[in-house]
Amino acid sequence: MPFLFPQALVPAVPVSGEKDIYFPVHRVYCVGANYADHVAEVGSEGREKPFFFSKPADALVVCREGKEVEIPYARDTDNLCLEVELVVAIGQTAPKVGKITPEEAEKYIFGYAAGVEFTRRNWQKYVRENRQPWEKAKGFDYSALVTEIKDKRRMPDPDNLSIWLYVDNQERQRGNTDRMIWKIPEIISKLSESWRLTAGDLIYTGTPAGSGPIKEGQSFEGGINGAGTFKAKMVAP
Repeated sequence: MPFLFPQALVPAVPVSGEKDIYFPVHRVYCVGANYADHVAEVGSEGREKPFFFSKPADALVVCREGKEVEIPYARDTDNLCLEVELVVAIGQTAPKVGKITPEEAEKYIFGYAAGVEFTRRNWQKYVRENRQPWEKAKGFDYSALVTEIKDKRRMPDPDNLSIWLYVDNQERQRGNTDRMIWKIPEIISKLSESWRLTAGDLIYTGTPAGSGPIKEGQSFEGGINGAGTFKAKMVAP
């Protein structure tokens, strides 16, 4: 089939511990306000129904274990914020109709990774106040980092993982996945009510308290116990 210009490559993430095996990315979903301390931090309360947004698959920056990556600072903002999240990698496509129940969710999971989700906070405030879509705030270039994906069979209990983030060697976030309001099987089930989950989907599952800004030239590092670690520097766009 001839194309007008070269076809874009499918974004892919290395599979940890495997030589030259990659996880081809289909879609990137994110869960908002899913940790109790973060929910309190932003002034909400209770176990509200989860909400979701998405990012382009080609917005991903892959960070291999033990390596440092450079991430171009986002354009059109002076208030770029970052937060660490556990990432779920879907390895099996759901049926065309119906939803995945929480009891069925485990069989759709291939593995896990550590991730960082970026927000242009100036635009998030603007689109909220003007009831506009979130793309400018969330779906921009280089707006998500992901580590190598680890097969779930090599993982400790994903419901009890330490999670941390440092900016310029100063602790910014620290928590545990046991503080998730909506657990992973529930997240998968809720997502499947609105979208057909497909092999290759990634789900960013929310963040503990402490999300905050980062400037050009600053470095950050962090990780999730058993899922992966990352190290990166923000550079000029």
